[in-house]
Amino acid sequence: MTNIVTFDLETTGLYPIRNKIVEIGAVRFDPDNGTVIDKFQTLVNPAMSIPQEVIEIHGITDEMTKNAPYEKDALLMFLGFIGDNPLIAHNISFDVGFIMAGVSSYKIKVPSNLLIDSCEFSRIHIKNVENYKLSTLGRSLNLEQNGYHRALADAMVVMKLYRMCIEKASAGKNKTDIEYIAYQTTNGLRFSDYVFDKVAIPEDKMEIKRAIEESRSVEIRYRSGKGEESLRVITPFNIYSFLGKTYVQAHCHNTDEPRQFRLDRVCEVITR
Repeated sequence: MTNIVTFDLETTGLYPIRNKIVEIGAVRFDPDNGTVIDKFQTLVNPAMSIPQEVIEIHGITDEMTKNAPYEKDALLMFLGFIGDNPLIAHNISFDVGFIMAGVSSYKIKVPSNLLIDSCEFSRIHIKNVENYKLSTLGRSLNLEQNGYHRALADAMVVMKLYRMCIEKASAGKNKTDIEYIAYQTTNGLRFSDYVFDKVAIPEDKMEIKRAIEESRSVEIRYRSGKGEESLRVITPFNIYSFLGKTYVQAHCHNTDEPRQFRLDRVCEVITR
C-alpha cells in the first residue's frame, strides 16, 4: 500500500482569506506497520504580525518566523514532500482552506491527494471522551506528544490516532481501505472540490458572512441530519462549497470545538 501523510498547520488566525500559515508539520508513514518514513517541518514567514492571542496558543512569534521561508515557498516544499500520498489532518477542511487560499493566491497547481479527517474518523471509533479536540484525545488515549499546538507534534498525534482507529475498525470487522475511510470522513473531498471565494450565499444567511468579516459570533437555529433543531452559538471563520453543498466552518461554543454546519440546515440566523 502507498504511504500516508499526516499533517498540521499553525496559522495567524482562523480566517483563510486574511490570515496566513506560520508553521507546517507532516509525517510520512507506512500504514501497514506504522513505521515513520520521513518528517517535514518548517516555520513560515507570514509577512504580517502574529497576534498576541494566537502566540499564546502555539508560541510562534514574529522573531521566530522572520528568517523562515515565505508562504509560497513553504507550500511548494510541503507539496513536494506529500507527493500524491493520501493526507490526514484533524478537522482537515480547516487546513485545506488555508492551503487552497495559498494555491489560489500564488497560482500553484491544485493538489489531487485523497483527504481524510481524523476528527470524523475518531468520532466513529472512539467513544466516551469529553470532546474530539486533538489535545483531549491525545490525553485521554495516552497519545500525548510534547509540543501540542506545534505542527509536527500534532501531526505525530494524528498519526497515532489514525492507527488506533484503524485497529478498532479492524477489530469490529469494519472496512479499512483508504478510499472508504476518505469517503466516510470527508465524503471524498478533494482539494479541487473546495471552493471558497465564489460561494453564493442566500440573503437570509448573509449575517454569517458579515460575522466572518467582523470576527464575531452569531446564534443560529440549526437542523441536524436527524431533523432535530437546536440553538447554537458559533464563531464562523469560513464558508465553502463542496459537491453542490455549502458549509460553514465555525467554532461551536455549545460544544467548545470546531464544527462544520451545512448552510441549507441553518433555519435561522439570530443577530446577537
